[in-house]
Amino acid sequence: MRKKSDIAAALLLVFSLFFVFSPARADDGDGKYSSDFSPASVTVGDRIAYTVTVKHEPGQTVAFAMPDSTGLHPFVLIGRQEKRPRERTAAFQATLAVFDIGEYALPPVTVTIRSTSGAETVMQVVPESVVTVNALTDSSVTALLPIKPIKRPHRTTAEIFFALFLGAVVVVAVIVTWFLMRRRRGSLSREVDHSKVALRKVRKLEKSLGKTVQPEECYEQLSFLIREYLEGAYRIKAFEEVTSEIEEELSVISVSDAIVLTDVLHQADLVKFAESRPGKEDCRTSLAQTKKAISVKT
Repeated sequence: MRKKSDIAAALLLVFSLFFVFSPARADDGDGKYSSDFSPASVTVGDRIAYTVTVKHEPGQTVAFAMPDSTGLHPFVLIGRQEKRPRERTAAFQATLAVFDIGEYALPPVTVTIRSTSGAETVMQVVPESVVTVNALTDSSVTALLPIKPIKRPHRTTAEIFFALFLGAVVVVAVIVTWFLMRRRRGSLSREVDHSKVALRKVRKLEKSLGKTVQPEECYEQLSFLIREYLEGAYRIKAFEEVTSEIEEELSVISVSDAIVLTDVLHQADLVKFAESRPGKEDCRTSLAQTKKAISVKT
């Protein structure tokens, strides 16, 4: 009998200890919770996903709270949100960052469960494991590594030959263009015969005299033709100079029949500035003298 009493006493002690150390539950049922975070090892400044899930009875409401910034140290709260993923399930998700090196327990999350009868159950949820925060650089490095010199890009043989070929093509193109332009300029200068051009214009003016051109206008056009001829044939600035200056330049370069051309210019000046009134015969004589003087050069 005594042996049976001892066995009964032992069983009673075990059940007593079970009820003492088992989680307490309210009359309307406490919530069952779980907590998790990832990753377990981060570097300074990395993000940590912290999740607390609570399963509760129908009709109960669940609220979550975290410490203020002082209580969160060394963690920093980046963001938080609450969800209801399933019926009778509430989830709290927080994004944390930590900027100190070492091993740290995550901050507690206060869970408050309210029943329809007004009873409240408050729990603090803390994950059992800790997060390891590593430095950004290898702590075993005790000296600065030497700066590596900048390497010049390696040129292949094909790239070198292509660059030389391209440069040669550009040089040849420039030389050919310059040669063609010079040749064209020279051919144009050789092709222009100022004497023939001047004679053709004088003859045309001679035909127009008395028809569409009056003697006064004839002298004006004849003066223009002579100055144009002198600029093209002898490279003098005849349009910018007065008749006396043209006469001096022609005498310096010894132009044949220069006196004839300057006399015609003087007559044109008299018509223009002295209001001289020449007749058609005077104009024809000047045209004939001009043709003769220009023909001598040809």
